[in-house]
Amino acid sequence: MGANALFTAVSGLNANQTYLGVIGNNIANSNTIGFKSSDPIFQNLVSQTLSGVSSSQEGLGTSVYSIQQQFGQGALETTSNPLNMAVDGSGFFIVQSPNGSTYYTRNGQFSENAQGQIVDSTGQNIVQGYPLNAQGISTSGTPQPISLTTSAIPPLATTTATLTANLDSNISPQTTPTTTTGTFMGGYLTSSASAGSSTVNVDMTYKGATGSAPTSLLIGNGDGTTNLYTVTSYVSGGVTYTPATLPSGSAVTSVTLSSPLTSSVLQNTAISQNTLGLTSTSGVLQGSDMQINTNGNSTSSDPYQFLNTVASVNSNSTVNLSNAMPVPSGGSFTAGGGVIAGPASDYYSTTINVYDSLGNSLPMTVTFAPTSSSAGNWNVYYTINGTAAQRSSFSTITPTSAPNYDVQFNSNGQIVSGTTQTLTDVPAYVNPAPATLQDGASEPLNVALNLNNLTQYAATSATTAFTQNGYSTGTLTSFTVDQNGRISGLFSNGQTKYLYQVALANFIAPTGLVSEGNSLYAQSFQSGQPAVGVANSGNFGYITDSALEQSNVNISSEFTNMIIAQNAYVANSKVLTTENAVLTALETAIP
Repeated sequence: MGANALFTAVSGLNANQTYLGVIGNNIANSNTIGFKSSDPIFQNLVSQTLSGVSSSQEGLGTSVYSIQQQFGQGALETTSNPLNMAVDGSGFFIVQSPNGSTYYTRNGQFSENAQGQIVDSTGQNIVQGYPLNAQGISTSGTPQPISLTTSAIPPLATTTATLTANLDSNISPQTTPTTTTGTFMGGYLTSSASAGSSTVNVDMTYKGATGSAPTSLLIGNGDGTTNLYTVTSYVSGGVTYTPATLPSGSAVTSVTLSSPLTSSVLQNTAISQNTLGLTSTSGVLQGSDMQINTNGNSTSSDPYQFLNTVASVNSNSTVNLSNAMPVPSGGSFTAGGGVIAGPASDYYSTTINVYDSLGNSLPMTVTFAPTSSSAGNWNVYYTINGTAAQRSSFSTITPTSAPNYDVQFNSNGQIVSGTTQTLTDVPAYVNPAPATLQDGASEPLNVALNLNNLTQYAATSATTAFTQNGYSTGTLTSFTVDQNGRISGLFSNGQTKYLYQVALANFIAPTGLVSEGNSLYAQSFQSGQPAVGVANSGNFGYITDSALEQSNVNISSEFTNMIIAQNAYVANSKVLTTENAVLTALETAIP
């Protein structure tokens, strides 16, 4: 009698002990992110054949042939970390260790290290991906370590803007035309000046009588407001004059004020006297808005046309202006310039911030002014960073009913003319136009204003949307990850930029992967070579951000398997005990 039963029982004990170990490992990792449960694969052992036929084969028990991992999908848990990712479907994240080894994982507990690299839960292995361009298209065919930018993105100067608004169709054409009289002194700053400064460099020409130069001047503040300053002296040809001694025809290059500037002002800011002579002030009221033609020529185009507001009406047929109004370089306001005045409520203004090449935010205000011709016709004025409100086209303003306008609507309230206006922060009155400002910003800033969405209905004038394409510099503040694994950076200037796309790998036989701990796997001969790609393509699943894949261990199943393994272990121990009793009885029976 042999002892095969003893060895068979021992093999069963060993195999089921391994089974219990696998179950214990599964249960122990039931809360491990990305963990995949394992099942033992048993095989039977055959040692000999009795009587030479297969039906007489005697087994030698069992052994664990392999322990196979089950790569079924784990449940997804939502987190608050946007860099936490979970693959829903097939695919493994690819990470690279400090020594250059490549591993694969379903554990998407990622974070950013001090160098801006995206690393796994160990903090050592760098997640691999593809760098993206502005359109979200990969610029490399080979995955590389994901390193998110920590530098500021450069600013973008505004080139286009789109206005969606309604102009009230109940506004009637303006009916208070008049013309200018006398001379008018105005100009612009040739260099920027800081708050607290009492001297400003200017381009102005005085055409009035000697001894009658303005004693006060308006200077724009750069925010759409204007301050009135008392003049101490003028400089022309290197000679300093008081307002009472400045000769007629003087080209003024600087002005000294009796009090310092209350705010910094930029180059090209308007400066002018605050009084304007009119042929008649009948119907012109305090607070009226005026469209002003500077050259006194009502039959040809005039590139110097401005919008201003009446601060007060004087008894000597002059008005005080609210805003500085420049005069072309070396030129003057010629008497007879056309003026259209009307109540401020007839004019509609809307403002948006635009950006220069350095990312400076500049307020741009667009004003629609009704003409004196017919209903549905409007002129367009604009100001950028406090420059004088200049008309965007050069059509002549006349106090008659001549058909000149910038924007026209049909009887259905749809815009039919003037759908695009070109605006610039270097006004036509600046000559020559500078190539750059003192702060280094390139000039000019040209903005193509799209008015296709402008309407004229019987409703209060209002803006629905005013957008532009420029922005200031910005730093990275947060991330988002889409289902394709594309990481987008959110920057402090409100811009979103594609950065990287997370790479994924698939295997023909993932059960052949070698576990390296920390939820990492290494490829092997049995797993085959990885197929590398991106989420939501081919056989790859999609990526869920701010989520983690839980362990796929089923506790109920593991408890059931534990009972089965325990019973099998006990049963094999019974075989061992029984075989031992048989052998003992045999030994006792032999004298």
